[in-house]
Amino acid sequence: MPMYYFHLSDDHRLLDVDGTDLTDLAAARSHAFGVAQELMFRSQGMSDHDWSLWRMLVHDDDGKELFSFPMVDIEDS
Repeated sequence: MPMYYFHLSDDHRLLDVDGTDLTDLAAARSHAFGVAQELMFRSQGMSDHDWSLWRMLVHDDDGKELFSFPMVDIEDS
């Protein structure tokens, strides 16, 4: 199974060093949105910045960015 990494970024990056094994890109996208919703449910932001400043960046095992989205998009969905 491919490994996917779910990083958070604003003016600096918080790296997912462990990654998650998922079946495909669709599963990675679903997982990313679920993680984002959970993070936003638990707190108003991270590192003293509200979620409107953050992005979720999803990379493959080679470090290639597959997709990203502003965390604020999750609030609006």
